[in-house]
Amino acid sequence: MRIVIFMLVLFSFPCLGMGQNVVSGKIIDELGLPIYFASVEINDTNEATYTDFDGNFSIESDKDFHWKLNISSKGYKTESYFVLSGGSAGEIVLQYDEELRKLLEGQ
Repeated sequence: MRIVIFMLVLFSFPCLGMGQNVVSGKIIDELGLPIYFASVEINDTNEATYTDFDGNFSIESDKDFHWKLNISSKGYKTESYFVLSGGSAGEIVLQYDEELRKLLEGQ
């Protein structure tokens, strides 16, 4: 009986991982510096995450790929980024908004 239960548990693990799609990437600014605590959301879902100190993020969803990521952070323009397949989104560059740009230029 123990062998039967062990086999059932062992073969159920691959089924638990199915349907999870993960994408990761890095959010940087125009100078190539990482953006900390930028919000990364999957459009039309409740899944969201934030970048770490190095600008890296990883987000997973039951929704199939062809995601639209909405990325925002204070001082930067909100961006939408399309992910057509799983894996890495690479580096995503956020542009400064007008207020931060004026501050950086000393106006």
